[in-house]
Amino acid sequence: MDPAHLPDSILIVDFGSQVTQLIARRVREAGVYSEIAPFTQAEEAFARMRPRGIILSGGPASVTDENGPRIPQAILDSGLPIFGICYGQQALMHQLGGEVLAGDSGEFGRAFIDISEGCALFDGLWHPGESHQVWMSHGDKVTRLAPGFRPVAASPGAPYAVIADDERRIYAMQFHPEVVHTPDGARLLANFVRHVCGLAGDWTMAEFRKTKIEEIRAQVGDGKVICGLSGGVDS
Repeated sequence: MDPAHLPDSILIVDFGSQVTQLIARRVREAGVYSEIAPFTQAEEAFARMRPRGIILSGGPASVTDENGPRIPQAILDSGLPIFGICYGQQALMHQLGGEVLAGDSGEFGRAFIDISEGCALFDGLWHPGESHQVWMSHGDKVTRLAPGFRPVAASPGAPYAVIADDERRIYAMQFHPEVVHTPDGARLLANFVRHVCGLAGDWTMAEFRKTKIEEIRAQVGDGKVICGLSGGVDS
């Protein structure tokens, strides 16, 4: 899409997670346009889109590997809201001055986190003293927070299950909010794009489709078009 016609948007940086498409789906369900870019093309997508916020996906790599995927410095320096998920959380801590260590056994499957403090992601949803079901899938774990961050939730296998830097509007979690096994995950993502990024949540796929059809007709004219279409998230 022409950058001049992009709606307020969220850039999702893909570090290789199998469920990155679900992040985009949850953001769009919250009424916000989003695009996915592989981490190798994230800086280019960031410059093109001029997004209002960034989400960093999970992934199979380890930040402890010398050649592990990294967050583009332009994103870290942008001052925009950032939401790190699983590997995204670990990459944030690794690059901002925290510590991440390879885990012995990891944490996989259903887990329960204990909420210790409030934060913008929890607004109207989770409160201190409560316990909530989430879905974990990680081997490495954060063992020391970067300066400016505070822990707001923990699980037995992840002492920093959710962390927050309210001043810089950077939030991160070790679990996956995008999957259905985290029952409140969609609302956590909606809180990020609406409350943290300040987006209205009035984007719709129907209006997007209408705009794209008009653009294609203007570009193609009387020509022919071949469209290859995916059957869905799992196709």
